[in-house]
Amino acid sequence: MQPVDLVIFFTFLLIVVIVLTTVYAFIGGVPYVPTSRSIARDMVDVARLKGTERVFDLGAGNGRILIEAKRKHPGLTATGIELAPTVWLLGLITIFLSRVKVRFLRGDARKVDLRDADVIFLYLSGGLLGELESKFDIELRPGTVVISHAFRFPRRQPVEVVKLDRWSGKKTVLRYVW
Repeated sequence: MQPVDLVIFFTFLLIVVIVLTTVYAFIGGVPYVPTSRSIARDMVDVARLKGTERVFDLGAGNGRILIEAKRKHPGLTATGIELAPTVWLLGLITIFLSRVKVRFLRGDARKVDLRDADVIFLYLSGGLLGELESKFDIELRPGTVVISHAFRFPRRQPVEVVKLDRWSGKKTVLRYVW
């Protein structure tokens, strides 16, 4: 294969990946926007993990939040759920390269059994949080901590709101306790 053919092939492959990711963003209602490393660290800090919890990240993207949580607290059990196959694949690669043990599943966050969750991380749109709020009311045990980056649940008040100044602007991390 000639170098020009490789460039054409990889350009085509990139276009396919972008189209698939965009289609899944419309299906799932959430585009892929990765959480920065500093926000991931702040989210883990706001969760106040002890190190033995069962932690979920719904819409886990590249797995960054779970990797950060496992690095700080190796004893916890971390599970990521991602709907978009291209983003899920990116997450698998990122987790593999991190050498951190994280369970990373492809699936719909609205259909995952969360009865065993101690902590849930989210960076999802407000519309999807509305759907998840009802699910959480049914499934989550009292005391389950939910950490949301940027978006609020429509009917529930956070127990803590952390405002962060970043070079990209002001960011918000919200802590809920069910």
